[in-house]
Amino acid sequence: MRRRDFLKTAATATLCASCTSIGHQSPVKPRTMDVILWCWDARMTWDDEPDKISTKMAASEVPFPYLKRSESYLVGFKRLVDYCSKNGVKGIVIWGFLRDAHGGVAAAKELCTYAKEHGVAILPGVGLCSYGGYYFDGDHPFNLSTYLKKHPDRISKAFEEGGKREVTPVLDPSLKANQTWWKDGLEWMLENFAIGGIDYEMGDFIVNPSPGAVKAREDLGIKADGNILDTIVATQDVMDFAYKQKRDGIFINCTYRGLERIAGFPDLRYLDVINKKTVWEYTLTGTAKRDDFPAAFTGIPPHRMYGYLHWFNPSTKTMEKDYVADIARVFPGAASLGFEFIGTYGEVSAIGSTLADRNYRAQVAWAKKPELRVAEFT
Repeated sequence: MRRRDFLKTAATATLCASCTSIGHQSPVKPRTMDVILWCWDARMTWDDEPDKISTKMAASEVPFPYLKRSESYLVGFKRLVDYCSKNGVKGIVIWGFLRDAHGGVAAAKELCTYAKEHGVAILPGVGLCSYGGYYFDGDHPFNLSTYLKKHPDRISKAFEEGGKREVTPVLDPSLKANQTWWKDGLEWMLENFAIGGIDYEMGDFIVNPSPGAVKAREDLGIKADGNILDTIVATQDVMDFAYKQKRDGIFINCTYRGLERIAGFPDLRYLDVINKKTVWEYTLTGTAKRDDFPAAFTGIPPHRMYGYLHWFNPSTKTMEKDYVADIARVFPGAASLGFEFIGTYGEVSAIGSTLADRNYRAQVAWAKKPELRVAEFT
């Protein structure tokens, strides 16, 4: 299974039995949300080389190269920052944030400074156990391959949750040396880049079978999906450090699964064993298609949530779809559940594209005013 194959298998989690019995209660006005757009550098079309992109999903064991000229990185992302600043988008998640191929540290610093000056948060994507670490591609101390070349004894393997697919090389989340590396990498990021936070992920729904990882999951004393438990083992100290250093930051732990795929829902015990300010990403693509959305999920405990939708993107072959009707239906539901952040891919340029402009503007419109009607937006 590829990294974001949307978990199409049937859900087995138990849903809240009382969720649909809302009876004659007075409707609660949904809270507003902030929009965060999610991007791979290699799929961006905001630059002057829109055709030189990868059209695939990424996978941890497959190279994901940057095919453009080096300067296109800053050209494209600065244009996206300008657009976000003008239209009220809170931030941009960038996977492939640091690569030698597009300027490395210097280019990333320039982009972050530019974004901060324009009121837009840059959230680098960081793979904890795979996907390059803090420095996605290049010879750097906080690049995963470089780290493992220096410490080959720390190479580990993991298995995709619920499957037999083996993923290697990865890091063992329970190894103290790895936890120190993650914390040191975060400190380096905060000292050198004007970022708004970080988008962390374990990678490919993997669960580590090492004795140390098994014990660390058991020591948490809770029941939850193995991949989520490994994420907590890896980031307990990281999240404490992150929010101590940057109290207004947006530091995200990605689940890449819908609410219906969270084991034990709505009893989310994993929220009790990590910093309360941690933002949890849930992929709402499949969740929002359900006839009982959002009613079936109203029992979810309050916590910081980011709703991620696989909409409007080259790799999902949805670049030609008008999503206004979907946004008008899904965003109010997410707001009523208490989501703080929401958004789709932001890789498709809105420059000269009425459709792209409409799809992005609609997200901000319904995030800020969930009761908006389509006729009013049009």
